[in-house]
Amino acid sequence: MNKNLGFVERMRWRLKTIEHKIQQYRQTTNESVIADTEYGKVRGVKRLSTYDVPYFSFEGIPYAQPPIGELRFRAPQRPTPWEGIRDCSQPKEKAVQVQFVFDKVEGVEDCLYLNVYTNNPKPAKPRPVMIWIHGGGFLAGEATREWYGPDYLIKEDIVLVAIQYRLGALGFLSLKTPGLNVPGNAGLKDQVMALKWIKNNCASFGGDPDCITVFGESAGSASVHFMMLTDQTQGLFHRGILQSGSAISPWAYSGDITHRAYTIAKLAGYTGDNNDRDVLQFLQNAKAGDLIRVEENVLTPQERANNVMLAFAPCLEPFATPECVVPKHPLDMMKTAWSNSIPMMIGNTSYEGLFFMSVLKAMPQITMQLDAGTSFVPKELAEVSQEKIEKWAEKIKKAHVTGDKATPDNFMDLCSMYYFVFPSLRVVRSRHAYGAGSPVYFYRYDFDSEELIFPYRLMRFGRGVKGVSHADDLTYLFSSLLARRLPKKSRSYRNIERTVGIWVQFATTGNPNSSKINGMDMNTWDPARKTDDTIKCLNISDDLKFVDIPEWPKLKLWESMFDDNRDLLF
Repeated sequence: MNKNLGFVERMRWRLKTIEHKIQQYRQTTNESVIADTEYGKVRGVKRLSTYDVPYFSFEGIPYAQPPIGELRFRAPQRPTPWEGIRDCSQPKEKAVQVQFVFDKVEGVEDCLYLNVYTNNPKPAKPRPVMIWIHGGGFLAGEATREWYGPDYLIKEDIVLVAIQYRLGALGFLSLKTPGLNVPGNAGLKDQVMALKWIKNNCASFGGDPDCITVFGESAGSASVHFMMLTDQTQGLFHRGILQSGSAISPWAYSGDITHRAYTIAKLAGYTGDNNDRDVLQFLQNAKAGDLIRVEENVLTPQERANNVMLAFAPCLEPFATPECVVPKHPLDMMKTAWSNSIPMMIGNTSYEGLFFMSVLKAMPQITMQLDAGTSFVPKELAEVSQEKIEKWAEKIKKAHVTGDKATPDNFMDLCSMYYFVFPSLRVVRSRHAYGAGSPVYFYRYDFDSEELIFPYRLMRFGRGVKGVSHADDLTYLFSSLLARRLPKKSRSYRNIERTVGIWVQFATTGNPNSSKINGMDMNTWDPARKTDDTIKCLNISDDLKFVDIPEWPKLKLWESMFDDNRDLLF
């Protein structure tokens, strides 16, 4: 059970879920529309948005075969064509995961579906396509209207596509034996398969296959970055938006995780030897829910002490296959990535670390990690001398601890930098070093309001907490079961219009500036420049301001750790 939510909040959540389903039913019309894909015809339905904008919804379109039986843990396979018209008026189930609010296993393995939304499936001119990859730490999340409703984006002249992919061990288990064909990263390979489907079929929904943007948040943002790094996706999209996550975020890449297959098998009841073939046979016959339930126990105490957050996440694939996505460390992939020649937008919220408040409530002693500090020295520097590591740890402590002892606020400030903001800076530096001159736009999301609340925020620390936390920006891109209709003169509604305007403008042209956006003109936001002494960003608050990033003094200190090892920075 989610201990951050009391009984009243949990009941309110349940009622909100029911209320949302009723509202969505009322906003569904009897009008249907048919689109023709390369695998068969699909029937969508006309809906009304929260603000009464009509749009067409095609949900539950298969982009791959169900990954069950022998396909569990393996790369996705193309879907089987169908006869007749497939009903796509309702979403499919989410991927198997633990539902955070009520702490129960939900979802199904047959989860490789996508949803397409458009306000005009047959426009006179093809429209930009925006592909959404959800976050959730590679162990949770979904592409449904309950979390990522299209209501705000769909009033623009775009085609929005939201994809689902395998999560946790089902999506990222890795075995070292080549003949078993389970090198890992099945969840990322799902995303590649979805991008191929969208490239080939978006025109049937009014989309322009030559104007595709992939965007995501948190693990979804790291996924976007992996899609930008792998050779598998070259030519499948043309712009990327990274919101609070990258492939080099400390939690987003796990290196070699082949040893964890045996660990999760034992936790699920396996009693045999550490033999890949036998382990795989056991795991492919185990109940999916049983595997997901024991995942949280896979990491060792030492791994947790070293800030390893996820047992199953994108990993180094131990052998080459035709579908290989991650053949080497993401830092090395960044140097030669095909996407270095396409525009990028990247940024963070202004208080990412607030997301960890629930951890601090459960384990207040965790602040002692900051008193020591060594576990927060970037992993890439682990091979340098212990003397240097301890020196850097002391600098980190001085930068983030304001008194004699680390406080919860100090710890959350450190988490902002370590897990999110500093990795974003490293991505920008890499683009400057290896890019082909394509722009990278850096932003800082700083709009705080209690008029709307994103589900993640409620689950992590409830209401009434000030600060723009991890995932708060999603409140202004997507409607959700916690959203409500706002007066069009309210602060939050104006911010929705402005945020959607910036994201869509970038997806349309590769340049987020537009005089049509309130508070912006064509020269408001410059790309980050290699020659700047600091890092400049667009600060998105009640006003739009192009400023030196306020966290620059701390970022400069973090960057200085790599002065003697610049090749490890990017």
